[in-house]
Amino acid sequence: CSIISDKSRPTTFKKRYLVDNQKLLRVSRLEDKHLKAEVEEKLIKKINKAALEADAIIISDFIYGVLTKKVIETIYDCVKENNLMLFADLQCSSQIGNITKYKNASLLCPNEREARLALQNKEIGLEQLSTDLIKLTKSERLLMKLGPEGFIAYDRDKNKLLSQSFPALTVNPIDVAGAGDSLLALMATGLASKQNMFETAAA
Repeated sequence: CSIISDKSRPTTFKKRYLVDNQKLLRVSRLEDKHLKAEVEEKLIKKINKAALEADAIIISDFIYGVLTKKVIETIYDCVKENNLMLFADLQCSSQIGNITKYKNASLLCPNEREARLALQNKEIGLEQLSTDLIKLTKSERLLMKLGPEGFIAYDRDKNKLLSQSFPALTVNPIDVAGAGDSLLALMATGLASKQNMFETAAA
């Protein structure tokens, strides 16, 4: 673990207001401007060093300005030079982002809304949406999150695209905060350990 301190940026704060386990609203305090050059350089050095002993790199992009163009380029250079897997997710519930900026990933983990925003298409079916996103990003695998309905996992078998639906274990979760990041971490751990995509998804 490593922390880079930046006194110009407050710690991101999110407060959720619930009634009978249903979220009414969320109040956030955050800074989303790009990193200062000196902080960016510290982060790049940490990434280059960590990549030497890594099997994979996980990107969880909340679009708060940390993942600058230079940082992302550094990550892709590390992936190529060290033959690493790359797992990426981009959260745009309250920010504007596009998951398609992450190309050639080992796995992308968007939800349906993020995928539709990226492709600017609200009309096509879910299967076509997922297929189009895989083609556009050249991702090896895709995990389409469907909220309370679970998710659909996609994997390649030579030239064939395989898919498997995984229904949610409960339709009324008490708190879903962090669920997407937990899923990304689990999938990355399994796949980086050479485990099958669908076996990992079933875990």
